[in-house]
Amino acid sequence: MLRIALALSAFAFPTFAETESTVPEADTPPALRADKGYVMNVETAIFDGTPAEVRAALQSEDGSVLAFVAPTDAIPGIAELTPLVDMFPTEGAVRRVRLTNDEYVVERVIRNDAEGFEYQIWNFTSSEARFIDHIHGRFAYEAIDGGKTEVTWTYAIAPRVFFARPCIRSFIENDFEPFMESGLTGAMQHFNARAN
Repeated sequence: MLRIALALSAFAFPTFAETESTVPEADTPPALRADKGYVMNVETAIFDGTPAEVRAALQSEDGSVLAFVAPTDAIPGIAELTPLVDMFPTEGAVRRVRLTNDEYVVERVIRNDAEGFEYQIWNFTSSEARFIDHIHGRFAYEAIDGGKTEVTWTYAIAPRVFFARPCIRSFIENDFEPFMESGLTGAMQHFNARAN
């Protein structure tokens, strides 16, 4: 899924050959790490509504951050979602995601309650993501003055090897940070336009 460490991969794996994607199963996800084990980005936005209203909107098809992000050369879009265990966004639900480049990931819901939504992504089939162990994402909803809610989206990438950290940081700063910002800002503007 991620265009990371191409130069490193060419150096470290000079005989690596492209192969057809294998559809991943929902095996046991990797263990989550303490925050210092991730390369992270955090985005925040203020929504003109209560945490319950904002949570409902962000988990709707037309109000989620996914409705407001555009695929790029570095970040493919979503082509298909296949439920494997329960249905999203139920806690414990697992789904397989086919991307527009015909690569796959597996995603699960860790937590979904009034304070936040937490998820994990793993089993990347793309060779460009070979240095990523998993991704741990979190949305937090905090009530603030004026009946508004501050939403904080934390996206944390766990490197498979230590030397991938600078490449992952570069990918986040150059590609994924603007992608996250546009998604969260778009969701906020959509929500606030309907709320006012």
